[in-house]
Amino acid sequence: MELIVVESPTKARMIEKFLGGKYKVLSSMGHIRDLPTHSMGVDIENGFDPDYEIIRGKKKILREIEKQARQAERLYLAMDEDREGEAIGWHLLESLSLKKVEKKPGRIVFHEVTAEAVQNALKAPREIDSNLVNAQQARRILDRIVGYRISPLLSKRIRRGLSAGRVQSAGLRMIVEREKERAKFVPREYYTVEGRVDLRGTPAEASLWGCGGKKIKKFDLGTKEQAQEVVDKCLNEPLTVKDIKQDEKKNSPPPPFITSTLQQDAYNRLKYTPARTMKIAQQLYEGVDLADGSSAGLITYMRTDSVKISAQAVDRIRKYIKENLGDPYLPGRANAYRSKKTAQEAHECIRPTDVFRTPESVSGSLTREQGELYRLIWERFAACQMRPAIIDRVKVKLDCSGYEFRISGQTVKFDGYMKIWKTSVTETVIPPVSAGDVFRWMELCANHHQTKPPARFTPATLVSELEKNGIGRPSTYATILNTLFRRKYISSESGSLLPQEIGVVVTEALEKHFEQIVNYEFTAGMESRLDEIAAGRQDWKEMLKEFYEGFEERFRLASSQMEMIKDEKTSEECPECGSDMVIRWGRNGRFMACSAYPGCRKTFNIDENGEKVKEPGTDMKCPACSKPLVVKTGRYG
Repeated sequence: MELIVVESPTKARMIEKFLGGKYKVLSSMGHIRDLPTHSMGVDIENGFDPDYEIIRGKKKILREIEKQARQAERLYLAMDEDREGEAIGWHLLESLSLKKVEKKPGRIVFHEVTAEAVQNALKAPREIDSNLVNAQQARRILDRIVGYRISPLLSKRIRRGLSAGRVQSAGLRMIVEREKERAKFVPREYYTVEGRVDLRGTPAEASLWGCGGKKIKKFDLGTKEQAQEVVDKCLNEPLTVKDIKQDEKKNSPPPPFITSTLQQDAYNRLKYTPARTMKIAQQLYEGVDLADGSSAGLITYMRTDSVKISAQAVDRIRKYIKENLGDPYLPGRANAYRSKKTAQEAHECIRPTDVFRTPESVSGSLTREQGELYRLIWERFAACQMRPAIIDRVKVKLDCSGYEFRISGQTVKFDGYMKIWKTSVTETVIPPVSAGDVFRWMELCANHHQTKPPARFTPATLVSELEKNGIGRPSTYATILNTLFRRKYISSESGSLLPQEIGVVVTEALEKHFEQIVNYEFTAGMESRLDEIAAGRQDWKEMLKEFYEGFEERFRLASSQMEMIKDEKTSEECPECGSDMVIRWGRNGRFMACSAYPGCRKTFNIDENGEKVKEPGTDMKCPACSKPLVVKTGRYG
């Protein structure tokens, strides 16, 4: 019997089903050991040596793995092929007492939980990649240093329970800066002139383009009077066709999903948060029991920034397109996509493990959420290897009293990839016209517009912005958002992300005293250096030393210079004891409290202006003193 250890119990169950009786498969349930919970656990003076300890509750799991490993003919570590997976395997080996067992553990990797992928991996075991492990250790220690040093300082100077993080704080800054841009935004008015033209019984939308051959820019019609002047000159005058342009536009299919684009489209199309998307994707990756009695992982590994597709997967999807959609939808050769320079090319894109396993064929075996996400992934992958859509476009230029108006139309000539990946294309049919044709207005009016402030981030647009700035990696996008919500630094309103007052205060304190931590370029640079460590081109302890030297100097200055947020005085008196009421910071933001605390515990909720919020009354009486009961907002709502 040979032993395989994976990080997930679902994955363990699936693999044991594939491999029959020759292998025993156990789960480590994630990491076996980590830095200690109640101390920094990093010996900075001695080369940043970490002091790892077995995670609480994992000793029993470790003993079982060790027992089975001693009995097994060979041990295989089959964690995910990324830094975290490599580190889980390494930590497990370091924790096992296998010194006297002459069996060299094998590290195996696969991108999909299928029988074929696992069996192929077992034929090519390798050693633990120390570079990947060191990159994970460097990231973990970096985050520990930042969090363990800055968080207590914020808690002491601003409010208890606050935290800072190397990546989360940069993400928070983005949300705070966007809100400040919105607050400073001054709207600007402008007008457009638009109307409907009767094209031989077919109404067509026409809009003003220019005058005298010169384009009218956005703010050229800045007042209603200017726009109305154009309307008055043109409304009762004929329109003469000057020119007609017709062309074809090819809409290329989108690339297959990577982590960030999956999270964005799952939010935009299904309204799934990044965390929810990754949870469902994890289930699809680790495997499900299908109605025909078989079991399989339905998608490839879902934490990836590469659009690479295996040759085998390309052959399968091209075969599917040919058999089910026909030759018109199949390109002459496979579509190729290019990943970012920083992408981990060892990984594939996120795709179905077998494209012939259609969403319809597995719908009875999946939950509603699993089915929706699988369909999204399947359709995107199938579409990426189809022909472009072809759009017929026509543009008609018309003259009216020296002003140039334009009518645009488009129709889908060939749907191509849009047959599967539904994309909104508004079709507008323009009847045949010729140069010199004359038409009349059905209506013409001046329309008022106002510039809008930059939109607040949604979970999807924040992930896009993090990726664009090189902040975080595929495995961290969902975690960043979750942390900001958990710390109550941000909230959600109609799908938009809003910074809370405490989030703004923390960001401003970090910008002033730890600019390095919230600096986008610096944060992205650190990610690049971690990539260099993973590639074996950078020494991890040397990188930590360079970071710490500058960080510790800033920390010493901040410790002496960061202002204490003091209670704000008010003109209110405590109705219970007559002492002054003050405004303090709490877990849910600011509130009004009696200055005689803890002798008097009277408090009031306040609004954003510091005014008392009237507490809603009830029809109930206090059973102890018979005074009216009111509804209050507490720590848990």
